[in-house]
Amino acid sequence: MSFRPIALALFTLVFVRAGMAQGLIVGPDYQFTPISLTEHTVDAAIDEQIAVVTVSHTFKNTSRGVIEGTFLFPLPKDAQVSRFSMDVDGKELAGELLAADEARSIYEAIVRKNIDPALLEMVDHRTFRASVFPIPPGQQRTITLRYDATLPAEGATVTFSYPLQGQLGARGPGRIPMPRPMPMREDRPAPPERPDEPATTHTLITAKIRSEKGIGTVYSPSHEVDIARPNSRRAEVRYDREGERDGRDFVLYISRDNAEVGATLLAHRPYRDKAGYFMLMLTPSVDLSAGAVQPRDIVFVLDTSGSMAGDKIAQARDALKYCVQRLGAQDRFGIVAFSSDVDAFRETLMPASSKEDALFFIDQLEARGGTNIDAALKTALGQLDDSRRGMIVFLTDGLPSAGETNEEAIRKNIQGANGHEVSVFAFGVGYDVNTRLLDGLAAESGAFADYISPEENIEERVGGFYDKVRFPVMTDLKLTIDGADTYAVSPGQLANLYKNGQLIVAGRYRKPGAAKVQLTGMLNGREQTFRYGFDLPASERDRDFVARLWAQRRVGMLLEEIRMHGENAELKDEVIALAKEFGIVTPYTSYLVTEDEMMAVDQMMPPPGAPRPVSSRQARPGMPSADAGFNQTSGEAAVQMSKSIRSMQEAEVAAPAEVGATQANIQGRTLVLDADGVWRDTEFDADTHKPVAIAFGSETYFRLLKTYPDTLPFAQLGGKVVFKLGDRFVSIEESGETLDDAAMTRLFG
Repeated sequence: MSFRPIALALFTLVFVRAGMAQGLIVGPDYQFTPISLTEHTVDAAIDEQIAVVTVSHTFKNTSRGVIEGTFLFPLPKDAQVSRFSMDVDGKELAGELLAADEARSIYEAIVRKNIDPALLEMVDHRTFRASVFPIPPGQQRTITLRYDATLPAEGATVTFSYPLQGQLGARGPGRIPMPRPMPMREDRPAPPERPDEPATTHTLITAKIRSEKGIGTVYSPSHEVDIARPNSRRAEVRYDREGERDGRDFVLYISRDNAEVGATLLAHRPYRDKAGYFMLMLTPSVDLSAGAVQPRDIVFVLDTSGSMAGDKIAQARDALKYCVQRLGAQDRFGIVAFSSDVDAFRETLMPASSKEDALFFIDQLEARGGTNIDAALKTALGQLDDSRRGMIVFLTDGLPSAGETNEEAIRKNIQGANGHEVSVFAFGVGYDVNTRLLDGLAAESGAFADYISPEENIEERVGGFYDKVRFPVMTDLKLTIDGADTYAVSPGQLANLYKNGQLIVAGRYRKPGAAKVQLTGMLNGREQTFRYGFDLPASERDRDFVARLWAQRRVGMLLEEIRMHGENAELKDEVIALAKEFGIVTPYTSYLVTEDEMMAVDQMMPPPGAPRPVSSRQARPGMPSADAGFNQTSGEAAVQMSKSIRSMQEAEVAAPAEVGATQANIQGRTLVLDADGVWRDTEFDADTHKPVAIAFGSETYFRLLKTYPDTLPFAQLGGKVVFKLGDRFVSIEESGETLDDAAMTRLFG
């Protein structure tokens, strides 16, 4: 079981803008209080398998009256807690650890009173309870908790998990935004006074990791984090966010080993009769010797056409100088500047000792003339040979206007001239670039294209890229997996493995059990092979992020194939099927929504000040609609489309489902919100299926959730849900049957 202190709601969905946090202050009779969480910090010290966690909450009274309530903090179910302390503004706060049954009763009461199924996760957890000193209007109080816990381990991999539930409008993976509230009843408590200010939170998580065995992979599937690794036995992870909480549990996987190239495999298989999903992470050791870093042959190709005049050429010169100054002692390099003509620094590659002459050459570059991309890249390829794996860093801000200008012809010319498998990393500056040309040149050489917006600094972007690929550790990679019957693996062609970097391979498997993985490549100047053994599970339901990550990468690969080589029915159908199943926004699915679904969205009742639910018909950040860039080669929409497809192909963080407020994907099943505000399993047919009706908030309702924990994510959708349990369907509604344990066993097994 994972280490999961459970998230608690600060505000009810119906009355005020909702926010979720790890601690909850409730008023008399366990009603919510009008209070905001303004600061939330988590400091975890992880030593081998033990975590010492310090959590601070800063609450602000946003009402006009004094608040005095009870603070509740749930402890992880399976954590072996050796100490627990709490203080409020430097004063020790007396409290008690509630028994599981007592805590469960409290949370069930809160769910009933506040009509919030989001709180269902908490009911089976031990809870620390303490009275809170009065908080005057507009004042803040900081509560700090400290406890130790033993983290779950699976082989050499330790899992640290901490919930960061966010606005109910963005609940996160496996959950759906804005559950439709139940109708108000006369016996419901009056809503609390609405806060004058919306709740925003500064969230800071730091995890200091130590392992004498060595640290291999450090990976978060949930959040984009900064990772510092001073040596092979220490690592520090940092997540810093201002604004609305994003609604996803913060998860870290830490593998404890110090192999030259470590491998960690995570798998997910929700159903035994269907293929599973896997992701393999390859990580080089931090303490690799200097000799393990491969010397490079690299040619920098810089556009100096007239359109680069002004700030662009100045920033480009600075970017080029940054890269040249950081060449390794054994590296060889070339510089090719081009406009209508081509001007090379030298006709052949030069040793790194020629840096000073190169810097002088760069300073003399001026912007004028046209854009002869074809000749520039041919010149660069001509300087590289097969003695080392070469690399080209190519930067341009325009369309080809001199020499060969046809996109297809240029790509064929470069492909034909690239006999040494040189990687071409392309950077497009601004929006007046041919994205299909740059994307194609990069993809065909096993590299990638990136784009620098007009407001971005060229030096910072190119310098950041160069720092990541500065120290190649293992090149010419080839991966085989035996015994699992894998398929739909991406990427199909592995990139190089760089120091402080990581490669992720995602795919599907048909056969559970023992799998043998073999990685071959050039390391320390000679071919080396690493072998790993893993056990793929026959059933695993917790790591649904593995399936979503695979789907994102798969869809990105399919979209890139369509853009480069044209649409066909097979590719299009697979994109649409995956987009619907996993809630991925694509050019083909941005308008796929029925009128009934739109009516359901229109009838939803978001709380005052909360954002309106997003339907799948509306545009979403990061993926332009089908008529805005997918079939275009240049312009802002084309650049954004290219960037979004690449981000899908290289995704490391599993994005939550974004099909909209009308579709949910839970445990491999799809539910749709209809015009009556009911979430229904798409397999449910009212004419042939008779569901078991269970009243929301009743004793039978909570008995069902306790007896069958897999029903919890379905119940969290709201007070009206129809879902499948075993061979039968359950309908959560306002009234229903009364069932004891024996009756439930007869119905559901």
